Amino acid sequence: MKENTKQGQAKLPLGEEQKAQTPATQQELSIPARFTSLMMKHYRSHVLPALLRKHGIDEGQFLQVVSSEFKKNRRLQDAFVQNPQSLFASILSGAEIGLIPSELLGEFFLIPRRIDNKETITPLIGYKGLVKILMRSGHVTRIHAECVYEGDDFSVEYGLEPRITHSPKLDAEKGSQNLKFVYVVAKLSSGDYQFVVLSKGDIIKIQQMSKYNNELYFNDKKDPQMWMVKKTALIQLAKLLPKDYYATKAVELDSHLEGGAILSLDDENKVKIIDGKRVSIVKQPNVMNTFANLPDLEEPTAELE
Repeated sequence: MKENTKQGQAKLPLGEEQKAQTPATQQELSIPARFTSLMMKHYRSHVLPALLRKHGIDEGQFLQVVSSEFKKNRRLQDAFVQNPQSLFASILSGAEIGLIPSELLGEFFLIPRRIDNKETITPLIGYKGLVKILMRSGHVTRIHAECVYEGDDFSVEYGLEPRITHSPKLDAEKGSQNLKFVYVVAKLSSGDYQFVVLSKGDIIKIQQMSKYNNELYFNDKKDPQMWMVKKTALIQLAKLLPKDYYATKAVELDSHLEGGAILSLDDENKVKIIDGKRVSIVKQPNVMNTFANLPDLEEPTAELE
């Protein structure tokens, strides 16, 4: 005898029927859904229009990219559960300086780190992001960085008329083992040039000053174009270049974070930089109570796909 079923509905096998009746998939999606809900509620009504409009970034695009990054990275989801203030403060900092956190774009990254026994997010400005900010200010019209390897013809002159001469040996092997120097040149709106040259030893010293280990340094597999090394030189040059407010903030933020600082939110939901025992509040326009009523989150009981 056939079992009765509702008209228009096929009877599922017992195992599949149980799955359909239990909110397992809802539980798996609950963390991304809650994150997206907070992004929409707090960002759209307060901070994104105030910050992104100044940089010509589409608010919808920003939300979409951030949500996509969040859904594909389990450690970002863990940070949202364990330390949501660090995640939202990092996203907010990217919005303030006009960069979208995305591995694909390569401008601004949300880096999960295990700090004080919980997942914490520290943002990282990429080489492309720093170039974008410096160029956007209007003080700089061109920036380029190059690596110098063994076998290249390379000379530097300082004094009243500084100059660089670099003739690369195109068929030479290029890798971290035979890297000798990296330099970055910026052309200013006045027509003048400024540059910085760092030896491999200089870069290693700067790397050792950072509290966090960055596996991109001298990593021929993960960073064959040496973007991390180039960014290190660009940061040194950026300190000397004329900058607008946002470029200045970007350089300061990078310096704090490389020194071991983390971002969070204070009781009034303003971004703060925690650098050891020192706490600095980041002044931002129109962001009061942006993250008001952040919920207390619990550890998920199901694995996220």
